[in-house]
Amino acid sequence: MNYSSDRPIETEKQDLLGRSRFSNQLGKAIYEYNGEDGLVIGLFGKWGTGKTSIINMAVNSIKEFTTNDTDMPIILRFSPWNYSDKDNLILLFFNSLKSKLEKNNKKLKRKVGKALSDYSVALDAFSLVPMIGNWIPLIKSSAQITGKKLMQNLDLDKTKENLEKVLKELNKKIVIIIDDIDRLTNSQIRDIFQLVKQVADFPNIIYVLAMDRDVVTRALTEVHNIDGNEYIEKIIQIPFELPELRKSKLNKIFL
Repeated sequence: MNYSSDRPIETEKQDLLGRSRFSNQLGKAIYEYNGEDGLVIGLFGKWGTGKTSIINMAVNSIKEFTTNDTDMPIILRFSPWNYSDKDNLILLFFNSLKSKLEKNNKKLKRKVGKALSDYSVALDAFSLVPMIGNWIPLIKSSAQITGKKLMQNLDLDKTKENLEKVLKELNKKIVIIIDDIDRLTNSQIRDIFQLVKQVADFPNIIYVLAMDRDVVTRALTEVHNIDGNEYIEKIIQIPFELPELRKSKLNKIFL
């Protein structure tokens, strides 16, 4: 007996469900976005309905739209599976981003790398406490060391401004894809959204968050004791709803 593994498709040629057009629209929206401000795109679909396949085809569309190397966005697939706590997640995220940028732009390699490192170290030294929609930094006990030089290096606002400046100089779109959010635990889902909330306003960065809206809404409602759907809408600026698969299409495939 032959078995077919449950793997996402990679190319439009493998698409039996007629979703290549939708994927193309998603890829085009990412490619054609020319705003300097950060952008958060949500890809919503039920668990197991092919969101990863859509993303794979959208990435291929971006590559097809690209006319030269300068035009091609830097694409990072961030997998938030192996982390112990929220602070570890932040470091994992910035290390992944630093590694990706250094491979793609040797000219600004050292400058980008240093700016990312300085900001991630400053973030790691502070605990960010939510206060009515905003975040206030509190120095962790491990970082409460006297010395002017150390405290200057821990200037969160200054390191953030420097990173924003470097990213503008880079003048290149950075697409960060976070898939399978609905497969995380409730606390991990909360951490991912807090991560995006903290770094979503960096210039030239586009986030693509793929998830089952119902699963994530319930998780955020439980851990925050608020309306999870409203929380999602505050983070995600452009929603893409995965089109429902018609039964007639499935019947045709099976027959």
